[in-house]
Amino acid sequence: MHQTVHRRIGFKRIFALSRRYTAVGLLFCSASAYAQNPAAAEASPKQILLSQLLDWLPAGIAETAMPQGINDQRFKVPLCPHSFDFSFSDHSQRTIKAQCSSTNWQRLVRLKTSQSKKLSAASFVYAYELQSSIPAEQLISRNDLKRIKKPHRHTARNALDKLPAEALFASRTLRKGQILTTGDIYYAQTVAVASKTIPAGYLISEDHLRLQKVDYKVPNDAISDLSGLQHLAANRLIHPGSVLRKRDLKKAKLVRRGEEVILSAGSDRYSIETTATALQDGYFGDQIKLKNINSNQVVRAVVSGSNRTRALR
Repeated sequence: MHQTVHRRIGFKRIFALSRRYTAVGLLFCSASAYAQNPAAAEASPKQILLSQLLDWLPAGIAETAMPQGINDQRFKVPLCPHSFDFSFSDHSQRTIKAQCSSTNWQRLVRLKTSQSKKLSAASFVYAYELQSSIPAEQLISRNDLKRIKKPHRHTARNALDKLPAEALFASRTLRKGQILTTGDIYYAQTVAVASKTIPAGYLISEDHLRLQKVDYKVPNDAISDLSGLQHLAANRLIHPGSVLRKRDLKKAKLVRRGEEVILSAGSDRYSIETTATALQDGYFGDQIKLKNINSNQVVRAVVSGSNRTRALR
């Protein structure tokens, strides 16, 4: 009986001593690991996972993308005795499978493009910023402009990236700090200007017009060439100094019904002219009926000019 009691007491002492020595051994091992790598001893499983993942990522991907969702409280990471294993789970290399084989744990980690990604040179454009306000139709001096570099997405598509050799004028009032666009400017132009009053319906001739270079804004349909104005008439009263526009012109009525016109006929070798009475109004190129004054014969002819026609062959 006494021997049994002594044996039980001996086993208890041995068991207590073994637990004490085991605890001391673990404490010694922990202290040794901390002495070798103090940061690893304090790192959480999530921090260890993130550190190993960033080390595993290829350099090109690591520079432009970052893992998402790891800091979420719902993302649980166990302590892995060995290193975590990583592999891409899709062809786009934007989803990574992280796993710990020792604990049978695995999760998917998604990569998101970093907002701090550097913009390429193609993402920037050059533009011109106004250094002072410019009233409408005033000259824009080169000293009023400053060339700047701006992100492409923050610049209008029609912003001027190069200055033309011609003088620039403000098409409307421009404010200081504004980026200059093609819609903000116009150039001096040479246009047709009326040199005398042209009544409505009056046949246009070069004697009524002159070509003049103007630095004020002119309509888009301003006439800039005096050729091709034959057989056209004024559509309204045009005052001296007015810029001639396409809308101011119409086809001139060259022949009027009841009036006498010249009727010509012939070939390359000869030409005969006679007088006839117009039975219809006619514009240039129209076919109209005429009555020969001498023979009273009705013929058809083509209007070729003011009160002139040409007989059909």
